[in-house]
Amino acid sequence: MAKIKVRSFTVVRDVLGSPVIEVDVRHPETVEGTLDSLLKQYNGALRELIVEESGELTPFLIRLNEEIISSTLDKDRPVKTGDEISIIFPIGGGS
Repeated sequence: MAKIKVRSFTVVRDVLGSPVIEVDVRHPETVEGTLDSLLKQYNGALRELIVEESGELTPFLIRLNEEIISSTLDKDRPVKTGDEISIIFPIGGGS
């Protein structure tokens, strides 16, 4: 099991209730496993934000430690205790 620090901003931070949380990731210890752990803990409102009607993840950027990766293309990236993921979720608005 890996203990991952998750940073969030804007609407995701509002759902998680804090700008930084820690989440325990069981097998598979991957980016996708981290997001699955978050969904189990914050299911309703978080699922509405990051999961499309098809059940697939909405594409958004993630910073895994110092590297920017994709929520959909890089979801199999391994994570380990001490890693930090920042969820960089796009928000709309303005004109």
